[in-house]
Amino acid sequence: MMLDIVFYMARGFEQFLLKSNLMVVIFTVVLLLPYVFKDWMRVLSLLAMIALGFLFNATINFFEVVAISATAFRGAYWTMLGLLFLFCFYRLICSGKKLKNKGDTIYYVIAFVFGFIASILHENIWRPLVAKSSYEFIALFGYSLGYLGGLILVGMIYFLAAYALQTILRFTQKEWGLIVSSMSIGVLISEWIKII
Repeated sequence: MMLDIVFYMARGFEQFLLKSNLMVVIFTVVLLLPYVFKDWMRVLSLLAMIALGFLFNATINFFEVVAISATAFRGAYWTMLGLLFLFCFYRLICSGKKLKNKGDTIYYVIAFVFGFIASILHENIWRPLVAKSSYEFIALFGYSLGYLGGLILVGMIYFLAAYALQTILRFTQKEWGLIVSSMSIGVLISEWIKII
């Protein structure tokens, strides 16, 4: 059973690193923009909320509590793009402002919803893997842990790159937020152009 968890953690980690997961990587980077490394507890809980949303939707979908149709898949893709675009635009407007601890709840909700939608979009990857297992929930849990590991890796790379670039190029936090948000919006616009 422990080997099953490790196997599915590795599969979840691999799936997170796929190119098709570009929107989740962008969301993770934009979500972490106002934070610094000393806020690691809050950052870890935000990343865990994305993985929890992924696990929640994967569980209710796999055990057929709720059935998701093909049209819902397309709607989820557009919802994810729209939500991500709005979130990047919000970060662009609010870059450089200090976060208040009271307003963090909305970020947790957004992270959960984003993980929920990401699970719908990547169902064709995780469902066949989990269906082969004799312990389906253990497989889903291990897969979500691997997904969380991928999120943590992206967060660590982001913080190292942010620290290095802000130190070398002498960017302020506001300038760094403007640069990353603008680049994220540019990538999203290119994704929209590919679809249309």
